[in-house]
Amino acid sequence: MSEQRVFVNNDNVATFACPKCEKKITMDFSPYMNVSEILMMECRCRCGHSNTVVVERRKFRRREVRIPGIYAVRNGNIKGRMTVKDLSRGGLKFELETKKDVKIGDKLFVKFSLDDPKKTLIKKDVFIRSIFGLSVGSEFCSRDPRNAVDKAYDLAITRYVLHARLV
Repeated sequence: MSEQRVFVNNDNVATFACPKCEKKITMDFSPYMNVSEILMMECRCRCGHSNTVVVERRKFRRREVRIPGIYAVRNGNIKGRMTVKDLSRGGLKFELETKKDVKIGDKLFVKFSLDDPKKTLIKKDVFIRSIFGLSVGSEFCSRDPRNAVDKAYDLAITRYVLHARLV
């Protein structure tokens, strides 16, 4: 049995393919959008193949990475090294090198280079949304498509995240 990740679109619909016969299946996930747990479903295709589908309900796709970077608390003197663990157009999860006095709601400046061929440098402000030990979940502060800098970073991150899906 295999596991497949599917992403729900803005209409709460996801399309996935049977790994064996490649028949496309479209499903409405509206009834499940308010479920707080990870949504996993056992799907059986007409061809008889069975697989597990993990439903991603995030706003943006994420790419698992391992990219070194630095961070600094805005309006403070806390700074240090980090490792970006996953990245999306909306934010990133990173791991602090050592325990620091950062808290949910803090605004940080983060800087790292993507491991793409251009080694694209990303410099953004983020808000901390969650902290588990050394792991920090954050959301980008500004994503204004009219701002040339935000637009350039969004485009670079989107290409980077989606490229992983195409390889």
